[in-house]
Amino acid sequence: MPCPYTGIMNDLTNTDHVFHREVGRDYPVAARASGVYIYDTAGRRYLDGAGGYFVVNIGHGVTEIGAAIADQLARFANAHTSHFTSEAEQKFADRLIALAPKGFAKVWMSTSGSAANETALKLVRHYHLVNGEPQRTRIIARWNAYHGGTIGSLSMTGQPRRRDPFEPYLLDFPHIEPPYCYRCPFNLTNPGCGIACADALEREIRRVGPQYVAAFIVEPVSGGPLGALVPPAEYLPRIREICDRHGILMIVDEIITAAGRTGRNFGVDHWGVVPDIITAAKGIGGGYLPIGAVIVHHRVYDAFERKGQSFRHGETFAGHSVVAAAGLATLEYLERHDLIRRAAEMGAVLGARLKTLAALPLVGDVRGLGLLWGLELVRDKATKAPFPRALNVSDMVARECANRGLLVVPGVGAVDGIDGDTVSLAPPYIITRAEIAELVTILGQAIEAVAQKLGA
Repeated sequence: MPCPYTGIMNDLTNTDHVFHREVGRDYPVAARASGVYIYDTAGRRYLDGAGGYFVVNIGHGVTEIGAAIADQLARFANAHTSHFTSEAEQKFADRLIALAPKGFAKVWMSTSGSAANETALKLVRHYHLVNGEPQRTRIIARWNAYHGGTIGSLSMTGQPRRRDPFEPYLLDFPHIEPPYCYRCPFNLTNPGCGIACADALEREIRRVGPQYVAAFIVEPVSGGPLGALVPPAEYLPRIREICDRHGILMIVDEIITAAGRTGRNFGVDHWGVVPDIITAAKGIGGGYLPIGAVIVHHRVYDAFERKGQSFRHGETFAGHSVVAAAGLATLEYLERHDLIRRAAEMGAVLGARLKTLAALPLVGDVRGLGLLWGLELVRDKATKAPFPRALNVSDMVARECANRGLLVVPGVGAVDGIDGDTVSLAPPYIITRAEIAELVTILGQAIEAVAQKLGA
């Protein structure tokens, strides 16, 4: 049977008018999905180790979510938020606030992760206007972070390969190095490093001028090319202290990690840090409908309320009742089946199994938290030398996995935005020990096959 990355697109090739993500690639056609598996029209089965794309948490084909969507559709679909709220929107917001750290007060619904981060960017700007500090316009972000594909969110994104084609459009936002202990940019070792990666924020604030900095945006655990990068224990508390000292808002991008992906309600909960704004998407809707949310601490919302100011922003489909119903049903399902605890439990199992792959050729580092894990692939384990980008090693591994019935997330640019390959995993929380064994076995076979091709 053809590899899904190179084979014939089943029976739809001649009628395909879709502008696909990759030119020249033939995609299999998904036919159905159940549990942790997706099936294509050719009868192939794929273990969804990618969770869609860090999205599917409660599993595929959960009938309760479909029923909630159908029930809301039967009542009404679109009552625009300029005229109405809805019971579904209100209950969904209540659930998110109940999950969030103490002090969060309001939820602004959005339509995606990119849109949520774009909304947060505008909210930060408007907040400082309301507070009489219009000069605070700069948002500091981190290199190799991904915050979205819209112009504002892409300006915060730190991945050169995503930024470069659109550089003339982007806002001039500064970036600092991430807490990349495997390749410390400061040539230090943790513990004992003094968390120089956090102090980089202090230096950048002073370089820009504290009075001009509006916010710092940070992923608690980095997805994308950094491959589930987990910061040192002191990192986020230090970041919070620096932001507080300079009157800067702290935005935590939980697009990937919200709703239990790391084994806690939110990724930031592992460090006991309370940010000012949390952005969420992906798992808060389980992959059933496009969704996003900006969760706002009372200290931010109160500034608008004190001045009687409304946030000047909106999207046609933000707060859509059917989307809210799907999100609410997803969060209720997570709670009813205790799946966030299960994500922590199965995450420990997955992590232990993945660490056995560290002995394989190409595997330089294995890292992660909960059910978000990454493997960094290297040409030389001793020197940590990466493969040249031209070899597309992470794509090679992903293809070998798909050919064996496993979906993973390849990443490139971990080292310098160009070189550096990772493979990330984010399976549904319902994954079993047997399915974890299947996942790790296939991944190991794929890595060995690529190593053989490369002569490693």
